[in-house]
Amino acid sequence: MCIFRRVLSIVFLLLFSLSASANTPEWEKYYEASAKILKKDQEFLEKELESLKLDKPNLPEATKEFGFEIIQPSDWFLSEEGKRVMSVILSFQTPSGGWSKRTDMAKQPRQPGQSFGVEEEYIPTFDNGATSTQMKLLARAYSLSGDKSYRAAFDRGLGFIIQAQYPNGGWPQSFPLRGGYHDHITYNDALMRDLMVILNSVVLARNEYSFVTSKQRNAAKKSLSLAIDCVLKTQVVVDGQLTVWGAQHDASTLAPAKARAYEMPALTSSESVFIVDFLMDLDSPSAEVVKSVHQAAKWYEKTKISGKTWTRGAKQLVSNPKAPPLWSRFYEIGTNKPIFGDRDNSIHYDLTKVSEERLQGYAWYTTAPNQILAKYAFWKKQYPEQSE
Repeated sequence: MCIFRRVLSIVFLLLFSLSASANTPEWEKYYEASAKILKKDQEFLEKELESLKLDKPNLPEATKEFGFEIIQPSDWFLSEEGKRVMSVILSFQTPSGGWSKRTDMAKQPRQPGQSFGVEEEYIPTFDNGATSTQMKLLARAYSLSGDKSYRAAFDRGLGFIIQAQYPNGGWPQSFPLRGGYHDHITYNDALMRDLMVILNSVVLARNEYSFVTSKQRNAAKKSLSLAIDCVLKTQVVVDGQLTVWGAQHDASTLAPAKARAYEMPALTSSESVFIVDFLMDLDSPSAEVVKSVHQAAKWYEKTKISGKTWTRGAKQLVSNPKAPPLWSRFYEIGTNKPIFGDRDNSIHYDLTKVSEERLQGYAWYTTAPNQILAKYAFWKKQYPEQSE
């Protein structure tokens, strides 16, 4: 059928495009596994469609997030409503073990012949909190109820997260791999941070994660160590000094990489916040992690904009002496000049050059670094900077 032919085409093109970089047995094994998982996921759906005599899958209902409130009290998981929503979440777990984004997982369970998400080419994914969100809920649900179906889904999800990790420790935006910028190591939307939080929770095995096995803890510990090593290696160095990170990095070269037309290779203040915050939460951080945090904090202090405010859609900053510091979302590597992109792939130093659509549709400035700088003020007392 048409879906199966398209999947085979995707697999072939993906393997062909990656063959040049798959120059070690470890990477070759990773790419082969990705292709097999993609084929398996699609064959599962293909078999359902054949039994129902359908040419293409129906799409579930779309929503901005997942259709349910992520933060819930403990008694919700034991309520009929909580059990109902959790059953829907279970139904949308892909055969490979992950979940989609922008898919309503609260109204009704997935039906046979229905896609596992609304974005057909990028299911499952880690983007926009997908998979990591469901894993957190499953851990709580199982710890409170003991329902084995939650445990089984969590185990599959954990295996999926570890399997999706690149040999160098990063994660693509979507897995199995589909090509394009989705294959970059992704810090955007806190993707890497969210997955590292799950792994760290498994390693610590505290509270709702106390049920994990020693085998799972060891696997998560190895995966987390690889991830932290990737974070340290991708922190951009300019003139011999560590700065922060890009929103995404090339999986082969580890350099900051381009994503959508208006998301250029650059230093990003927004996404780097999540990484610095996570590193400060680590128990007994290494000397390399301590140095990374200190240097990132210095970069934030160096690049902050004081006495200004910005509202989405505005073409320029407005003076306000009482305003907290803010930062441009993107900074040019090497100059620390704020830069702005547009859908025509253009890059500007002047926000007034950006189209109205992108002015309204993107957050070009942020105040989020203030939160981690406040946290850093206490953290650095425990982990003072060491002289070189």
